[in-house]
Amino acid sequence: MNFNSKVVTFSQQSALSTILIFHSDKIIAQGLETYLTSNTKYQVRTVNHYLKCLDSANFLQQLGEIFVILVEGKLVDSVKCEQLTKFEQAKLILCDHRSNYNSLLLALNCNSSYLSLEHNDPQNLSLAIECALMGSVFICPQAKKQLSSCVFHPNLKQRQALAQLEAIDQKILALASQGHNHTQIGVIVNYSTLNVGYRLRGIVQKLNLQTKQEAIALAINSGLVQTIVEQTLQTA
Repeated sequence: MNFNSKVVTFSQQSALSTILIFHSDKIIAQGLETYLTSNTKYQVRTVNHYLKCLDSANFLQQLGEIFVILVEGKLVDSVKCEQLTKFEQAKLILCDHRSNYNSLLLALNCNSSYLSLEHNDPQNLSLAIECALMGSVFICPQAKKQLSSCVFHPNLKQRQALAQLEAIDQKILALASQGHNHTQIGVIVNYSTLNVGYRLRGIVQKLNLQTKQEAIALAINSGLVQTIVEQTLQTA
């Protein structure tokens, strides 16, 4: 009887969706784990270091089942986000205790969901996970509203500066917005990797922004990417 009960338990657990949590605040991580394990649909793993997060993600990837990586936004950058989204079975969600501008930009850049935990709305967490498992993106409404003025509605001066960029800079920014790294962009535009990085830094300065992620968000929301794609198709 005991053996059979263990077999049933293992069978039930194997059908659960796995959530991998990487957060610097132990109390928040424990709270997330407690909430998620109270829902019988999820099994939860927590890690306290980025390399451990990568190792766990690699292990889960080998199991062949879709899993969710729930990461504190301030602990990652564009390179780390790119590494985490390279796992075919993984779905990334960035979250912060309080809404963070740069984290939201990262989420937009890597097509991931974003949560702000300060609003203490468990429904947002559940929706973000369900959306991730279905392959869609969820931005919690409170964070979207709070950050919309600086992310979703770029001001006129920045749009004008974007339109005044040299054609090569517009193309480089558009390619970066499509997820290409510096080496890939260099091959496409016939520039060195170092030169691409130099021009991207110059683009950020010309747009009076602070980070490449901000420039990418501006390019996407201003329609630059679509414009460059259409121009490429016309000259092809």
